[in-house]
Amino acid sequence: MKTRRRVALGFTLMLAQSILFAADVPKPLKARFVGGDPVWREIPIRDNLRTSPEKCWQVAVSTILDNSFDIATMDKDSGYIRTTWNEGVVVLGGDWGYKVQISIKLVPIDSGAGAGTSLDKIRVQATGEISEIKRGVIRTFFRGYDQVLLQNLFQDLQAKLGSR
Repeated sequence: MKTRRRVALGFTLMLAQSILFAADVPKPLKARFVGGDPVWREIPIRDNLRTSPEKCWQVAVSTILDNSFDIATMDKDSGYIRTTWNEGVVVLGGDWGYKVQISIKLVPIDSGAGAGTSLDKIRVQATGEISEIKRGVIRTFFRGYDQVLLQNLFQDLQAKLGSR
């Protein structure tokens, strides 16, 4: 009986938290922002591009730049790219701010000999942060991801590098 109460209480608290969260997020972001830990989406690399890590790298970099992001960090050897925070994706009024950062990771095929010379997949993430600042004090803060931007990047990279 106690277990049922705990489960019911937990469910009620989760529901209340989601309702409060939805009430606090500015309206222009309700359809695109997902609170919680940012997620990675994975795209298997097309067979004819698996042995062309240079081409895949260039496509990833150009895709980021084509989406109006600036690169903050990139390490070609590890296949990792991270952008600066972009505050222009959705501009909010008043005391609210929204910023997004993209991370991309080219993942090599995990096979002993020759690892790193062939790619298996590309991973994409679009981290988002919402903040409300009043009189220099953060009043509200949410971290999560931008599902619209993530989907757009995913589709763009899928068309250029993914399986057909």
